[in-house]
Amino acid sequence: MQADTLTCTAKPAHLSTVEDLDAVMRVRGDLRRQQEAADAAKRLASKRAAKAAHTSHMLSVPRMAGLMKAGVLLGSAAALAEAMNIEPRSLRAKTGAERGISCDDLRAAADALDARAALMIEHAAKLRAEALA
Repeated sequence: MQADTLTCTAKPAHLSTVEDLDAVMRVRGDLRRQQEAADAAKRLASKRAAKAAHTSHMLSVPRMAGLMKAGVLLGSAAALAEAMNIEPRSLRAKTGAERGISCDDLRAAADALDARAALMIEHAAKLRAEALA
């Protein structure tokens, strides 16, 4: 009898019976388990994505050499890393064969070189115009 009294006093006032409380708690438990499963799936997917960023691209010496040369032409590895929207540490990992270099990485480096070349051509034209004046 004492157990019934404790159970009844512990239930919220808006629930009329212990069965109502039990049903509500089961629904809450099911929702919590579903949320935990969704969170676990999200964590697993993000881990897979992080691992894919490290290992999905083949290690290629010409690609590493190309990135190193692009860094030299841009003036610094930091400038190349900024153009690629990555940290310098990540660029070192790519050029040090710890991570692969994707086609997107190469395109970003090429776009940065194109932008730098356009600035150089524009400046050369200004110098020629000044020399003729």
